[in-house]
Amino acid sequence: MDSNGYLPSPVGGVPGTQSVSRMAALLRVLATRNSVGLRLSEVVTATGLERPTVRRLLQGLMHEGFVRQAVSTRRYFLGRALFELGLAASPDFDVRGICAPSLERIAAQTGDTAFLTMRSAFDSVCIDRFEGSYPIRALTVEIGARRALGSTAGGLALLAKLSDPEVDMIVSANAQRLARYGSIDVLRLRGMVKRARTIGYALNRNDIVEGVSGVGITLGEGRPDLPDLALSVAAISSRLDETRQKEVVEVMRAEAAIIMERLSAWHGNHHAPAPAVSP
Repeated sequence: MDSNGYLPSPVGGVPGTQSVSRMAALLRVLATRNSVGLRLSEVVTATGLERPTVRRLLQGLMHEGFVRQAVSTRRYFLGRALFELGLAASPDFDVRGICAPSLERIAAQTGDTAFLTMRSAFDSVCIDRFEGSYPIRALTVEIGARRALGSTAGGLALLAKLSDPEVDMIVSANAQRLARYGSIDVLRLRGMVKRARTIGYALNRNDIVEGVSGVGITLGEGRPDLPDLALSVAAISSRLDETRQKEVVEVMRAEAAIIMERLSAWHGNHHAPAPAVSP
């Protein structure tokens, strides 16, 4: 962890793949601040690599379209080629497509903003969201946003389900990043994890941003074939008192059951044995 609170990716890994590991580290670092970009010095600090090495790798990634640099600010951002590759990537199942109808119903039933979140190492990534009809909305996280695990209701749900040693490692590693998201710190986050385990769902009650609250639950417990996913709802705090928190959580749990049924059906249709061919 560096002085600016970035979490570097490991640059070791499989022998003979050091350059690949370093490029992956650069891309992950850029992903954490892609909305505002990073200066060369910030990338150097975040990765712990030598400045000439970072410059050379960034130039190579820019040549391939994986990184771009803003002319006016000289800040680096993820490039368009990554978006194009992402469109072609084929996961085991279409997470967004399977979850979208449920996410939309959650937003419609609650009137607030519903999120689908995936864990990525020490981070959470918002992979989809739907807005409800209530005129005052809590659009706290954009699609594609990468944040320290636990700094959103969905991320908190994913963090709370981990073992104590895993929680300790992640919270400690992310300690310097937490202040970036509001008033949250290590002590408060540990308390939020404890509370989530006690009440059975993740709760952010003005803990991160004053006036904004959220609740979250995980998806696919006990399913090693699934990525770590969470559903959450964010709203202005006046709309999420204790009674309504439980009501919203029940809405999410009902949709979580539907999602799991859809996933089971999808796996049944896509992993069924091929029909026998007559000789």
